[in-house]
Amino acid sequence: MMAAKKDSILIASPLISCNSFCAELKEKGLPYDSVWIHIGHAIRHLDQAACLSDEQKLMVREAFDEYLKLLPDKGRTEVERFGRDFLGEIDKLKRAGVTRALKMEQDFNSELLDAVSRNLHQLCLIVGKADTCDMIENLKVDTLKSIKSARSRDEILRIVEDGFNDLHRKVKVTREKMEISLESLLVLESNAIIDKLTGIFNRRFFDQELPKIVETFLAKQGRVPFSLLLLDIDRFKEINDTHGHFIGDRALQRVAAIMQNNCRAGIDSPIRLGGDEFALFLIGTNQANAVKKAEIIRQEISRRPMSFTQRETDAAPHDVSFIVEVSIGVCELDPAWQDQPPAELNQPPICCQPTNENPVLKLTRLLAESADQALYQAKDTGRNQVRVFDRE
Repeated sequence: MMAAKKDSILIASPLISCNSFCAELKEKGLPYDSVWIHIGHAIRHLDQAACLSDEQKLMVREAFDEYLKLLPDKGRTEVERFGRDFLGEIDKLKRAGVTRALKMEQDFNSELLDAVSRNLHQLCLIVGKADTCDMIENLKVDTLKSIKSARSRDEILRIVEDGFNDLHRKVKVTREKMEISLESLLVLESNAIIDKLTGIFNRRFFDQELPKIVETFLAKQGRVPFSLLLLDIDRFKEINDTHGHFIGDRALQRVAAIMQNNCRAGIDSPIRLGGDEFALFLIGTNQANAVKKAEIIRQEISRRPMSFTQRETDAAPHDVSFIVEVSIGVCELDPAWQDQPPAELNQPPICCQPTNENPVLKLTRLLAESADQALYQAKDTGRNQVRVFDRE
């Protein structure tokens, strides 16, 4: 009686967003708790999947219709198996789409930075002969306002170019001296070094800043210690496979927030390298304190389940809760490394080329490689732990 009432509510309620799909599946004899009910909901909201092209979305819908023709004659086990197979095919398409979108985003960020850098160089040549004015601040406000209403990347690049060109003309006409506000110019560049999903720094920041930190470290002869943490979520694929990528994204945001909350403002730098991989720059922190910091972060992430309500995620069919665990590798930069050939530091030298004696490049690559080895040692010896790079 209760099951019949639940079926009736599921089919008849106008408050259920995928009601038409539920009705169609029920008419074909599928149980109300079949995986195909969830698939139908996903198909209904397929237009929101930005990582899929229109052609791929049409292909998914057509495949969905073909699957539905096969299901009425199948048993419960086969129905579920077909559902898992279909979800697997959609997931492959999405992963390929995400890779393509990331490549496009990287290309666009590179073009944007080139446009800003090129025009900034030209502007500096003019500003040296001008008097103080507020044109730079106006450029920031007007340009960012225009970018928010832009409909394409090409339009954003054109807005940036036109903004600088207009400023060049005004400076040349007025010949007034300017004081350049670094903030007004760096706002345009910040979009290229911030991870959009988590709000912390991204891989571009890691690649740009780590060599600078190593160079400063060498200039100060290692008097100010520096440690690098590499963090990886354990079995993150299982989270995505079980709860969906939308919930997986929310878990990534929670991990990033915990890292951010354990950072010293303006000193430590939390970074999302990509996927479920993170890094943390700890300037002025030796190995012992870096291990303590890593252990605090690990325990805070794993000590209680991460819970997500249906309203919070807007994607899960019900509230979900699960434990997230992480493995962390720690390595402190050693100034003595610069006096040793790369081939003697690690055997074999995966990142460092034996013939490359540039100290900054050598130590940067060696530091990243050593922290990575510590991370994989944590993975290989049971996960959910902190391991330190063994110099021996």
